[in-house]
Amino acid sequence: MRRGLRLRLALTHALVALLAIVVVAVIVTVVGGKRFDDYLAQVQRTRNDAVVSTLEQTYKLPDGWDATAVYTLSRIALINNVDVAVYSLKGQLLFTVTGRRADSGAMNGMTSGGGTTSDSAGAVSATPSPSVSLAPNQFQVRSVPVVVQGKQVATAEIYAPADLHAAAESAYQSALTRDLIVAAAVAAVLALLISVLVSRRITAPLEELTDAAEDVSAGNLDVRVAPRANDEVGAIAQAFNSMADRLARDEQWRRDMTADLSHELRTPLATIQSRVEELEGGVLPPTPENLRVIGAEVERLGRLLGALRSLNELESEDLDVQHEPLDLAGVTADAIAGAETAFGGKGVALESHLSSATVRADRDRVLQVLANLLDNALKFTPAGGRVVVAVATAGAPGLPAPATAVLTVSDSGPGIDPIDEPFVFDRFYRSQAARDMRGVGLGLAIARGLVEAQGGTIDASGGEQGGAVFTVRLPAVDAPLSG
Repeated sequence: MRRGLRLRLALTHALVALLAIVVVAVIVTVVGGKRFDDYLAQVQRTRNDAVVSTLEQTYKLPDGWDATAVYTLSRIALINNVDVAVYSLKGQLLFTVTGRRADSGAMNGMTSGGGTTSDSAGAVSATPSPSVSLAPNQFQVRSVPVVVQGKQVATAEIYAPADLHAAAESAYQSALTRDLIVAAAVAAVLALLISVLVSRRITAPLEELTDAAEDVSAGNLDVRVAPRANDEVGAIAQAFNSMADRLARDEQWRRDMTADLSHELRTPLATIQSRVEELEGGVLPPTPENLRVIGAEVERLGRLLGALRSLNELESEDLDVQHEPLDLAGVTADAIAGAETAFGGKGVALESHLSSATVRADRDRVLQVLANLLDNALKFTPAGGRVVVAVATAGAPGLPAPATAVLTVSDSGPGIDPIDEPFVFDRFYRSQAARDMRGVGLGLAIARGLVEAQGGTIDASGGEQGGAVFTVRLPAVDAPLSG
C-alpha cells in the first residue's frame, strides 16, 4: 500500500520550520538593521559630544584656544576618528584637526587663520583660508555651536567618515545573513529529523489500522490492533476493535440464526410431512386428534412467521400503535390469565402484585410485550420455580403525580450472565444457556421495539435472589379510566 502520509508530514514539518526561519530573518533584518543604524548614530553623537566638550573645556578667555588646547583636541579627534574644523562667529576658519586613522584626503586644502595644517597624526596648521573643499558623500558633517559660560564663542564642524558607517552596516548584515543561513540549515535538519520521528509515530498505527481494515474487508474478522496511546489515534484503534468485535459477533449470530431458523422450520415441517404421509398411507386414520397435530405445527410456523413480520415492522417503522388510556394492572392481569395454563403445565408458579397505574399505550402491543416476557420467563424457569409479575408507580422528584408506571417480570431461573446483559435485546441473540431451547431469539427484541414505540424503556438485570428481572417503564398519565 502507499505510504505517502509519512512523507507529506515530514515535508510539512520541514517547510514550516523553513517558513518560520524566513519570517524571523525578515523581522530581524528589518528591525535589527534599524536598531543597528540607531546604535551607530548614538555612537557618533557620543563622539561628537566628546569633541565639543573638549573644545568648551580648553577654551581660554580672551584668546581662545592655544596650541596645547588644539593638541588635546587632536588627541580626542584621533580617538573618535573624526576631523574637526572650528569657525569663528564671523565664519572665519580658525583651525582644523584631522583625527582619522586613514587619511582620505578630504581635509586637504583645509586651512586656518593660525597657521598649521592637520595630518593623520593629529597635527594642526594655521594657514588662512576662507573655505573648505570636500569630496561629496565622503563625510557625515555635523555643525555644533561651542558655548562657553552661556555664550557661543565659535562653531565646530565635525566630519565623520561615511564609509565607516557603511562598512559597519555591511559587516553587520553579512554576519547576520551568515548566521541566519546556518540557523535555517540547522533548523531544517532538526525539523526533518523530528518530523520523521513524529510522522512515524503518527502513521505507524494508521498503517496498522489500514492493514487490519483490509484484512477485515477480506473476511478475516479475527484481526485486532493494539492501541498505542491514549489519543485520537488510540481512540480510532479502540473503535476499530469494537467494530471488529461487533462484526464477528454479528457473523456468529447470523450463523446461529440460520441454524435456529432451519431447526425451527425443519421440525414442524418434518412433523407435518410424516403425519400427512401416515394419513395418506392409511397408517393413521384421519381423526380430529391426528389432524390436530398438523394444526399445532402449522400454528407454530405461523407464530414464527408472525414474529419475523413484527420484527420487520419495527425495523421499517411501519408499526401501527394506538395510544389510549388504559390500566396497566388490568392488562397485565389479562396476560397472566392467558398464560396460567402453560405455567401450570410446566409446574411453575405464577404470582402477581398489581397496583393500578394508568398509561397511554396500545393494549394489544402491551399484551404482546407481556406474552413475550412471560414466555421468556417460563422458558428459563425450571419446574418448581416461580415467576413474579408486578405493576407499580414510581414518582418523580418535584412532581405531585406519578411520572412512570413500572412493570417487572422476575423469575427464579439461572439468571443473566453479565457478558450477555448488553445483548439480550438484540435480534437473533441467544446466550449459551439458551442454545438448546426452542426459539430464535426474537421475542425480547420485539418486546424492546414495542416498548420503545410507546415511549417507554425496557432493561434486564440479575435478581437479588438469583434469576432474571425484566423492567418495563411507561409514562404514566393522570387521566382516570371510565367505567
